[in-house]
Amino acid sequence: MSILSFTRAWQALEEQTTIHVVLPNQIDPKNKLQVLWLLHGLGDNGSGWIRKTNLEVLTKYTNLAVITPEMNRSFYMNMANGLPYWDYLTKEVIPEMRKLLPLSTKWSDNFVGGVSMGGFGALKLAFTHPDWFSAVIPMSPVVDLTTLPKMMPDFRAIFDGALPDRYLQHLAEAAPKEALRKLRFYYLMGDQDEMKPESDAFAAYLNNRLGLNVTYQTEPGGHDWLYWQKILPDVLTWLLHVRLSDGKPL
Repeated sequence: MSILSFTRAWQALEEQTTIHVVLPNQIDPKNKLQVLWLLHGLGDNGSGWIRKTNLEVLTKYTNLAVITPEMNRSFYMNMANGLPYWDYLTKEVIPEMRKLLPLSTKWSDNFVGGVSMGGFGALKLAFTHPDWFSAVIPMSPVVDLTTLPKMMPDFRAIFDGALPDRYLQHLAEAAPKEALRKLRFYYLMGDQDEMKPESDAFAAYLNNRLGLNVTYQTEPGGHDWLYWQKILPDVLTWLLHVRLSDGKPL
């Protein structure tokens, strides 16, 4: 595998930031790469997936590019008292990386996932642009923004006034239903995670109220990298339908 750190100035942010990329060693110029847009959580940055998991080893037998942008403490929003990170991600990062690297633009070859704040971001991307992706992997996502004061003392940098209630539900309900129902979801949550009750209810809402294709998996684990690195092999196996040991179909 190849690991790249791509740093440049971005117009939306008016500053330099870094995007981390994992690429296969062998790239066939005739076949564009499948892409996992993998989002980090609060207090982390895009390098966390590379530093804190065995992502490089697990992707050895795939034709998968993994893109992990740095999104600061933005909650994947255009911040009320900060920078427009949502515009940066959707209008610059994704289209610019497709220009620079041999990435497939087909919805069937693009996937989005993330942990905690990044799980929220993955769901937001999927509900806002369901025609961009074929699979969504929220891992221990924050699904209720009204809980932010408990975890983020500087939440007013993102939101002025009252915190939005049922934010993700409203996005999902406004999304084009045909595109939304083509998505498949692999939703993972640790049994010891304090946010599990909110995720139990949200996963049931997606399955039962909206009729989406959601696999909701819970198992022992907390809200930490010990849990997320443990589930990563299952995530890639589910996503690509391959045995990670040899890259052969299941």
